[in-house]
Amino acid sequence: MAANQEAQALSWRDWRPVLVAGILALLIGGGLIAVFDGITPYERSVALEGLTSTVLWLAASLIGSCSTIAALMLTTVGLLEHLETDRLTRRFLFHLRLVVTAAIITIGFAVLMLVLTVFPTSTSATIAPSDRQVNLVYWTLLVATAISIAGFSTVLTALFTTVNEVFRTLPQTWVNEILTVEASSSEPTPEQTP
Repeated sequence: MAANQEAQALSWRDWRPVLVAGILALLIGGGLIAVFDGITPYERSVALEGLTSTVLWLAASLIGSCSTIAALMLTTVGLLEHLETDRLTRRFLFHLRLVVTAAIITIGFAVLMLVLTVFPTSTSATIAPSDRQVNLVYWTLLVATAISIAGFSTVLTALFTTVNEVFRTLPQTWVNEILTVEASSSEPTPEQTP
């Protein structure tokens, strides 16, 4: 039993999804800042208007995909009592929790992005946001976008790792049975032969 738990001990490799997401966030965040830093403060309200529609679609798709992934993972947790849980490793449960946590955090930042898109960017006779407000919304939107993309990359890489862990722990008899059934179903039956 001790050897089995030792084999299941978490290592730095289990944090790879977070590392990948962190690197991706640095690249995307740095890229966003580098690209949008060249925009003068006077042009930021126009740039913010252009970003609003793009961010709206990005945030909506992040909310939809992360909600679906979190719901499916939580359904898996609900089914654990019906599954053979002796094959589930600490690594699997760690990544399952990581996927759900990253999905919920990503949903939170995507909602923040949606809230920021309702900020009035155009000037009219009655509404004229100050340059300070435009700058605050502008940079907050860029940071929230970079964090949301990093969160989604965490969700995807942790999900990939979780699926790999499931396939790694499948009993060889199940794999052989699946391959045997698949091979026998692809052979022509007497009714199918000419």
